[in-house]
Amino acid sequence: MGLLLLLGCAMANASDDVGLGQERVDKQSLNHQAIDKGHIDKERIEKQASDDLAQQRQLYSEALELMGRGKRQQFAAKQQQLQTYPLYPYLVYAELAADLRYSRHPQVSQYLQQYEGTIKAQHLRNRWLDYLAKRQYWSTYMSFYQPQQASVKQQCQFQLARYYADPKDPQLEQRRQQALTAALELWNVGKSQPKQCDKLFSRLIASKRISEALVWQRFNKALLNHQHQLARYLQRFFKSPNYSDLAKLYYQADRSPQSIKQFTVFSSDSAEELGIIQHALVHLARRDSHASLKYWSHYQQTHEFTHAARSNIVSAIIKGLYKQQATAVADSYFVDHLKLINDTLDGSLVEWRIRLALQEKDWPNVRLWLQRLPEKLQSRTGWRYWTIRSMQSDPSTTEHPALQQMTESLAQERDFYGFLASDMLDKEYRLNHHPVAIHPQRLAAISTLPAMARARELRFHSDNLDANREWNQASADFAYDDWLAAAMAAGQWQWHNKAIASLGRAQYWDDVELRFPLAFADAINSAADDNGLDSALLFALARQESAFDPAATSSAGARGLMQLMPATAKSTARKYKIPYRKKAELYNPDTNIAIASRYYSELLKRFDGSRILASAAYNAGPTRVKQWLNKSDGQLPFDIWIEVIPYKETRAYVRNLLMYSIIYSRKMGQRPPLLMRDEIYRLL
Repeated sequence: MGLLLLLGCAMANASDDVGLGQERVDKQSLNHQAIDKGHIDKERIEKQASDDLAQQRQLYSEALELMGRGKRQQFAAKQQQLQTYPLYPYLVYAELAADLRYSRHPQVSQYLQQYEGTIKAQHLRNRWLDYLAKRQYWSTYMSFYQPQQASVKQQCQFQLARYYADPKDPQLEQRRQQALTAALELWNVGKSQPKQCDKLFSRLIASKRISEALVWQRFNKALLNHQHQLARYLQRFFKSPNYSDLAKLYYQADRSPQSIKQFTVFSSDSAEELGIIQHALVHLARRDSHASLKYWSHYQQTHEFTHAARSNIVSAIIKGLYKQQATAVADSYFVDHLKLINDTLDGSLVEWRIRLALQEKDWPNVRLWLQRLPEKLQSRTGWRYWTIRSMQSDPSTTEHPALQQMTESLAQERDFYGFLASDMLDKEYRLNHHPVAIHPQRLAAISTLPAMARARELRFHSDNLDANREWNQASADFAYDDWLAAAMAAGQWQWHNKAIASLGRAQYWDDVELRFPLAFADAINSAADDNGLDSALLFALARQESAFDPAATSSAGARGLMQLMPATAKSTARKYKIPYRKKAELYNPDTNIAIASRYYSELLKRFDGSRILASAAYNAGPTRVKQWLNKSDGQLPFDIWIEVIPYKETRAYVRNLLMYSIIYSRKMGQRPPLLMRDEIYRLL
């Protein structure tokens, strides 16, 4: 009976277990269905959002085109449909700017209030202030003026407004005196001010508010700022013989530094005189360092110079002595003032001296001056490398037990010198990739900031100038994690130069994927094939030149992804029959890559296949590289030749291009060495 009862209970329990199991299966099935439905709903929502954005972008482009053609009613209809689009404020601005007149005063005020702090609000304020100043609506000008954002031109116009506005004001005279006092500060600078300041300065002159003492201050500022035309103009204001004679003397000291040997004339120890003496001694040191040293020996006893001024003078004399072949005197004087120079110049002159020793292959002096670097500079990879090289070049230290350890330590670094150390050890290069880790919520928060959304959309519409302005405004107060999130967002938007720059702002160097994207791959790979070049080298070139910004323009006028000068582009395109008509085409990545890769290929042939020389020539020009080669006369190993390139920018450029090539080759699954055998053993 008991056994039957137990069997019955067991069967019942088994039946219950089956039921529970089925229930669990049913619940899991329902959960999977819910997940699948949620996934489908998310995809549907994302697709709808993408379609809506594409439609808004199309409408925005059409609206701008209509405004450009003066179709204001049709523009208004499009504008009405775009109120939720991030660039809606740009449409409102476009409509106001196209028809700016005084009767639209209320609309301007409303825009400035509604979009306060935005880029376009500032643009509208600037245009509105220009409009008001041109028509002399001074009272209204004062109400719209914002001192914290004002340009020098606007500051001058504001003081004019204070001077002329509301002539019936009982406080008019007091207001005018305040305006003239403020105008004095705008006038007393070492450069010419905008033409919009001329009328205000005329009032200053007419009111006799500009004293000879004030003119003397500005005259000295102009001389020290190399504004000689302004300095000559100011001399007409000197009436007394004292100021007039001093002005002539100071002007002569600036143009002919030898004149400071007139010690009895320079005896006032005023701030202006100290500036002129420093200025003249520095200039004289470049021509005659011994005379400069002689005069400096006198003036440092009769005048009280700041540490910075003393360092500036002493460093100029030291450099002059070296260049005029007085090496022993220069070294002695340098050592006597080493602390002063290292404290004020952060070791830069010692670095210069090390390069001078490297150029002479003077290894004992290389080691000596390496030891005189400030400690923080000694830890930099470049000077760690040259410490190793100097030890290798000295028979007494080639077997030093620390040498291997120092080389292995340097080989851990992902840079040019670290890669050279890896070559010494015959080890693979270290890329040290550690991707950025950012919480999705922070990434979403940064991506959806209004100014960031506007920046993204402006870039889509190829309005690069305003896109950069919006980005800069959005990121003005970013903290460390914000910059990392911005880098990730920019990477997702294929805005590579912003991703790279954002990581730089965070000083996060180890996300190799974000910092070294394989951007514009089709065009680069095609150009590499056409010109017999390594794709990794062309990726490195674009990365170094513009950080993959097709719209980049340098201060020298170089344009586009690989920063071509228009003249170089024109001659290269003509020589190799590459389609090219005008400068604007250099902002087209395909055109830029095609011409730049052909030009680099030409430089490689010109310099016998040396990427070191071709890269230096791409940056500084082939003529300069020829001059540097003539000076070195085939006597320098490749590493010394790179290190003693006279231009800091070109030194870094060559190192970066070679190092970036290695990073890109590894990303592409290739394993070439940093330098080819001929590049290593060829003396330059």
